[in-house]
Amino acid sequence: MLIRKSEARLIVFFAMRHRGANILIAIRCVFLSSSHMSSTHAFSGIPVSSRPAKPRESGLTMLIDWGIGPAAEEDLLKTSSEYIDLAKIAVGISGLLDKDVLTTKLGTYRKYGVKPFPGGQFLEYAVGKGLEDVFLKEAGEAGFQMIEVSDNTVPFEPAFKTELIRKAKEDFGFVVLGEVGSKISATEIEPFVADVRQCLDAGAWKVFVEAADLLDGQDLRVDLVEALNNEFKLEQLIFELPGWWLGSEGMLKIEVLNRLFKELGSDVNLANVDQGDVLYLETQRRKTGVSGF
Repeated sequence: MLIRKSEARLIVFFAMRHRGANILIAIRCVFLSSSHMSSTHAFSGIPVSSRPAKPRESGLTMLIDWGIGPAAEEDLLKTSSEYIDLAKIAVGISGLLDKDVLTTKLGTYRKYGVKPFPGGQFLEYAVGKGLEDVFLKEAGEAGFQMIEVSDNTVPFEPAFKTELIRKAKEDFGFVVLGEVGSKISATEIEPFVADVRQCLDAGAWKVFVEAADLLDGQDLRVDLVEALNNEFKLEQLIFELPGWWLGSEGMLKIEVLNRLFKELGSDVNLANVDQGDVLYLETQRRKTGVSGF
């Protein structure tokens, strides 16, 4: 355990002021006081559940960017960047933006410690045209350092998908996010688990669990969630929340979120978080939100 200089000074101060105190008690008191949110936050005197600082492996929040303008992006990140780890520029929106605008957006994300990547469906589109190498080349030129490999709209052969992950990582130098699941029909548990394992074995950093496959009607597929939790480290998975593109209303998203927290804990990795929901989600993670304490 590393101790910062400021914490060491507090330990010495506490021990000198309370000469009979055990040094372990001094350390405990200091770390209890520093486990609250930073003193730069408002209401710093109110203890709030702590979370690992970025960069982190668990408790990730992925923002979904439907074309947020550069000024609005800057405003969002000024208030919320410490709670956002990844940002997906959804579907094929990256290809609709002016090059300078896209470059500015990616630079702003990186400035605030957020890792941006283009939506996997855009790569699926490029694959359908036989242009996956062109896509990967231009993604790198645009400034992306992370890529998503999905096949939830146009299914890939397993060998092709794993080779695409390997190529993106080894030949083009991307950090790769895999995605498993279908937007069209429910995937059985056994092939779902096998697909996740193949993505990880091919070199994916983490794997998205497709939101459409997480649901059976309006209910969470608890059996799938349990199977994934049993087979993999929780930090290897990122669970997508349902959105309007699935015909999902806001209450369903909240219900799925609360159920995932119940099954997996509040440090579960979550994706498809709208810009207006970032701080709400963080209050839920820290137990200061609408779900109670």
